[in-house]
Amino acid sequence: MTGVLPFVLALLVAQTPPPKILLDQSPRAVEYQIGRLTNDELARVERHPDDPRYRPIYAALLTRKGLSRQLRDEAVAALTTYDKTSPTQVLIDGLGKLPGDDDQTAGKLLAMLLGQPAETLRAQRDLFQKALDAPSPPFVLEGAYGALTIADGAAAPTWQAAAAREGRLVLLLRAVPAIPSGDNTRTLRDQLAAAIAARLTTTGDPVERVAALSALASARPDTATFAILSREITASPAGADASTKAAAVAGLLAMPPAARPPAADIEPLARAVTALVRDTPARRRTEPGILQAVQLGEELASALPDPSRVDVRRELRALSVRVIRLETRPEQMLFDLNWFVVEAGKPVQVSLTNPDAMPHNLVIARPGTLNEVATAAISMQMPTDPNTKAFVPDLPAVLQATKLLSEGDIGLLNFTAPAQPGEYVFLCTFPGHWVRMYGVMLVVDNLEAWEAHPTTPTDPITKQPYASQRK
Repeated sequence: MTGVLPFVLALLVAQTPPPKILLDQSPRAVEYQIGRLTNDELARVERHPDDPRYRPIYAALLTRKGLSRQLRDEAVAALTTYDKTSPTQVLIDGLGKLPGDDDQTAGKLLAMLLGQPAETLRAQRDLFQKALDAPSPPFVLEGAYGALTIADGAAAPTWQAAAAREGRLVLLLRAVPAIPSGDNTRTLRDQLAAAIAARLTTTGDPVERVAALSALASARPDTATFAILSREITASPAGADASTKAAAVAGLLAMPPAARPPAADIEPLARAVTALVRDTPARRRTEPGILQAVQLGEELASALPDPSRVDVRRELRALSVRVIRLETRPEQMLFDLNWFVVEAGKPVQVSLTNPDAMPHNLVIARPGTLNEVATAAISMQMPTDPNTKAFVPDLPAVLQATKLLSEGDIGLLNFTAPAQPGEYVFLCTFPGHWVRMYGVMLVVDNLEAWEAHPTTPTDPITKQPYASQRK
């Protein structure tokens, strides 16, 4: 069935010719034309890597939010040729052109910059040092600090240089998650983790602590880091900075299961997370940081023995709505969950995070209607009204739907679960995606009773029980 996907997508693309840009106009007019293109149109626009007139198009492909790595690689190759320079210079220039709030695209370009071999970065030391000595934009400084750290193969020189200048250590810390993981960077990341852990014992600056906690979770995702992040929640007094606790929660959620300690050590953290939610005013319990705390509490509770597991989950559910977190898998056209479970008639929040360059949505529909909803969506056109939810059929079977989410977007669905138990379906209805992006929302009479004797839903396509919940 997955063979249908390329055909459907190719058919959709073939329906409209590639856009053309009038390149013989002023630079401002060319920029205006490019700015009016959607991401899909920009990806298909006419361009030629051997014709410098198309340089503005490649510059947009490099820096536009929500585009794929393949398109950015194409842009780097063309701009390197046009400008007779290095890919490193092109990426540094690209970081300098990003809006200051576009962390998503900055992360992509940083990963490309720091993903180059150490010897390549070492040969460009003068470029990075020049950026650090000049009044460069923050994203450029992040790239320069990260690149010099890799080029040196040691954390100490760049760390000391950044710490000696006010506000610069935060920029180095923000570059750490983009440093590639692997055997060739393991020693470097261990050195960074040791420096970050030591810094956390001395700094009280909330901005620096947030950057340090995020960097530590990336540099060394092990039990030692789990313990440090846990203490940020368990040992912080009531009223402590909420942003640092939120950073610790996010870091703990990103930890691999192998990093978690035994259940006896997890219970104090689970209780502290529950207290964090309880101490948050009710009106703020739907904020992203608190919803992440609820999710963390649920995950920690699953590792506890009875009756602690039941107690923690019962209190969390009394304090907040049932929170389900879904993510798309970048460049795989998959959700990260095959199924999730909710209680009939109870409030639910489902959040879909899309880190993929392709657009996706989330549609929840009645049991047995996967094919009906997907087939109806395929025949729909992209709406001209930006407030209309694209590719969501107007059918009685459709119960909930997000808008079409671009890269970095988060879609939230707040609703009351259906009163009738059953195996409801969820899917992405962007044409062609549903053949891989679908799953089951299992609605049960009583969630606590189901957890005591869990059952596994059936794959709507294969008609076989799912082998696992998580992909």
